[in-house]
Amino acid sequence: MNIGKEFEEYIRYIFFHILNIKDEGIEIKERHKLQGLSGEMHEFDLFYEFDKSGIIHQVGIECKNTNRPIERSEIQVFVDTLNNFRNIVGIFISKNGFQSGAKEYGKKHGLILMDNDDLPTFAQMFADRIKTVALPEESYIGEPFWAIMEINDKNRVTGSYYATSRPFLHIPIYFSRRHAESMLEILNKNGIAKYAVRGLPQFALRKFIITTKLMNIRIMICLKDRNTIKATDFFAFEISNDELQKQYYYGKQIDFSL
Repeated sequence: MNIGKEFEEYIRYIFFHILNIKDEGIEIKERHKLQGLSGEMHEFDLFYEFDKSGIIHQVGIECKNTNRPIERSEIQVFVDTLNNFRNIVGIFISKNGFQSGAKEYGKKHGLILMDNDDLPTFAQMFADRIKTVALPEESYIGEPFWAIMEINDKNRVTGSYYATSRPFLHIPIYFSRRHAESMLEILNKNGIAKYAVRGLPQFALRKFIITTKLMNIRIMICLKDRNTIKATDFFAFEISNDELQKQYYYGKQIDFSL
């Protein structure tokens, strides 16, 4: 593999991680060919598209691993390519930066310019992945479940789920945020640790399924009806990890053999 191809693979890996940090399933195509408005065919080193609010957004990426900064003429070729299409966002990535004239020309024509210093390291990407998926934020909405999680002095979740030993050691999850909050009120009054309710969107539910499977943790689904009057009264039933995935996770089947 030549150094140019290796650099493209590296960029593809980084963008795949960033774009799919919440398991969106965005595909990044290599050496992707498209026919422009003039009828001429153009090839993008990397290309991806995504749907946001019903609108398809397209992005073309040019990767250069030269031993010198990129010149204006090279930027101009990429700009001319983009001008043969409608609304393709252009990203130009150069491992060794850009000459001042090239940078000025690229920004003038709306390009996103990146050099090696702009690319995140593996450690940064891994940290972002853990923070986003393993540590649900307050704004997350349960799809469909809500969980009670431990928080620190800064009101940020620590990654630990509330568990109880009654009637056996398990993690309870809730269909309703209000149901979880009724239990939370009791915990924060009587418990030593501080807790908060967090929604589990599908990408966070996937992480929850993986974690409980690998750690062999049992799960109970809790809900209320008109007969459960007290805050701590719930109708609850155990659900296996496999059944939780089968019934409530809508992504691709999780392969635990990896």
